[in-house]
Amino acid sequence: MSATVAPPRSVTATPVRRPILRRIRWRRITLYALAVFFALYIIVPFYWIIVTSFMHEGDAVSGSFQWIPRDPTLDNYRAFVDPSGAQALVGSRAAEAIMPALFNSAVVAVSTALLNLGLAISAAYAFARVKFRASQVLLVVYLATRMVPGVAIIIPFYLVMRELDLLDTYGALVLSYTTFSLPFTIWILKDYFRTIPSDIEDAAKVDGCGWFRMMWSVFLPIATPGLVAAAIFSFMTAWNEFLFALFLTSTTYSQTIPVIAANFATDLNISYTSMAAAGVVAVIPPLILVLVFQRLIVNGLASGAVR
Repeated sequence: MSATVAPPRSVTATPVRRPILRRIRWRRITLYALAVFFALYIIVPFYWIIVTSFMHEGDAVSGSFQWIPRDPTLDNYRAFVDPSGAQALVGSRAAEAIMPALFNSAVVAVSTALLNLGLAISAAYAFARVKFRASQVLLVVYLATRMVPGVAIIIPFYLVMRELDLLDTYGALVLSYTTFSLPFTIWILKDYFRTIPSDIEDAAKVDGCGWFRMMWSVFLPIATPGLVAAAIFSFMTAWNEFLFALFLTSTTYSQTIPVIAANFATDLNISYTSMAAAGVVAVIPPLILVLVFQRLIVNGLASGAVR
């Protein structure tokens, strides 16, 4: 009897999982759409402010938005440096005070950033290198202090600064802003310091470096991205703050740019174009800082996050 040979089985190709590919494709499209939406959400209002700053007051209050000004003008910016041109504007005193306010904001913001770094470096190093009980609890307590709204503590701050004779001075603003940004600065530096191997410190000590020399010559140069990220954060906090600057300052000697920009709204009228121009001028310094140090900022924040 001849053996029956079974026919060969047909080999079928593995079907492509099209539903999974479609799911991945739609997920990517959704992420891109959300990214574009949030980018427009941030960019369009700022573009609106820029366009308004180049308009005449009549065009700005006409009710019809212009993507490009029909009759652009530089009068709103010229009034900041030309006192004679500022007299014709609503809030002319605010226009004259814009440049001094920029200087005040720069002094306060830079002083706050330096003071924050000076205090936070030692505290963050202790949290990163020294193991002690309740360290995490203490860090949470630091952050919990930022949960108190500024309105709730503005009166005690005012009374303390009055007793110290610091009202209407840079010192009142620097001390206030330092208390706001110091907890976050400690957290940022603590996470970054933990990413630096301790062997580097041991090697520096073997070479005869004391603690201060090791920190200044070895540790802090390595931690530059974290220091820059923390300094920029402190700078931004001080530059943008409005409530405490409004309460603790009363003259152009120490008033910062947010307070002066708000003064374009007078009892009788509001100069929208001048206020928009002041907003654009106020954004330029921190924007330049971020663009110049963006790589260090990203490295400083990302290294701590990965840890």
